[in-house]
Amino acid sequence: MLFLVAAKAARPAAALTLTAAAAPWHAHGPIFFGRNWYRTDPKSGDISQEDVEAVQRFRATFSRDLIPYKTFSTTFHRSGGAGGQNVNKVNTKVFMRFSLDDQKWIPRFVRVRLCQLEAKRINSKGEYLVVSEKTRSQRHNLEDCIDKVWESLERASTLPKGPDEETTRRVEGLKKAEKARNKEIKMRHSHRKAGRQKKFDDF
Repeated sequence: MLFLVAAKAARPAAALTLTAAAAPWHAHGPIFFGRNWYRTDPKSGDISQEDVEAVQRFRATFSRDLIPYKTFSTTFHRSGGAGGQNVNKVNTKVFMRFSLDDQKWIPRFVRVRLCQLEAKRINSKGEYLVVSEKTRSQRHNLEDCIDKVWESLERASTLPKGPDEETTRRVEGLKKAEKARNKEIKMRHSHRKAGRQKKFDDF
């Protein structure tokens, strides 16, 4: 599935969920998710049609306003830095986190891509963390966190583009030329071998 590396790997039931123990979210290289291993560099030909359709539906129907942020764990802390008298007195800094593995409303392809594209925002528990202290307003910082989640989802749900027609034709031409060259080399080798055999028979 997705950018599949190995078909349905045999794993115990307890390891079917992507966790820090099964496969760290910060790991580089193939990632185990669900029942399969996935590459970190997806290409259009590697993604199953099922996943492509799921992502297309997600992009067509989902919007920022539909993000279920109220189900996320959100905490407020005192903000540091410049800000006048409110600094270190009002809890305006927002921490928003959620477990990616639990967000079934996000297609699998998008969840796996978030693991790769936003690795710095994901802790060892598989929780996606967003922080904002952009303004002195708690509400505005909360909105900023939602904006960050939405922007990340948009990036992660972008499907890789396949080669254009010109590139496809060029590649096919190179393949045909390579095939013809290999055929010619084999013919020359065969002729030399036949010549050596003829000289041996003349003795």
